[in-house]
Amino acid sequence: MKRFFTLFAAALFTLVAAAQADADRIIGNYMSKLSDNDAKAKVFKYNGGYRMQIYWLRNTHNPDGTLKTDKKNPDKAKRNTPMTEVVLVDRVTYEDGIWKNGRIYDPKTGKDYKTELRLKGNTLELRGIAGPFHKNIIWTRVQ
Repeated sequence: MKRFFTLFAAALFTLVAAAQADADRIIGNYMSKLSDNDAKAKVFKYNGGYRMQIYWLRNTHNPDGTLKTDKKNPDKAKRNTPMTEVVLVDRVTYEDGIWKNGRIYDPKTGKDYKTELRLKGNTLELRGIAGPFHKNIIWTRVQ
């Protein structure tokens, strides 16, 4: 009986470790050619889920020479955050091959939406969902 419980515990540990490894596939750096600026962002574990945060922009300054900041953020305390530090996706968790149950932030409007992320090879599809409508943005993994 003791041997059975030991084998059962080992099998359960292996399944949990495999599921976590599958969820961690999303971790890494990605690039997207957005409509007004190229951007790079990193995905990492954060607070029981995963977060995606910008760390590089091709154009970090406005035409007048001022630093681009998150000026439309509804939280006034975050409006001076440089765009190279903005959190795009927060609190997504892994379930059935999809990272979901979190929020995606649109710095152009200052609004956030439900989100789903799907990893397909080297591309990460971010889907912002507002009711029956959705918009996809594709990010490509970089080294």
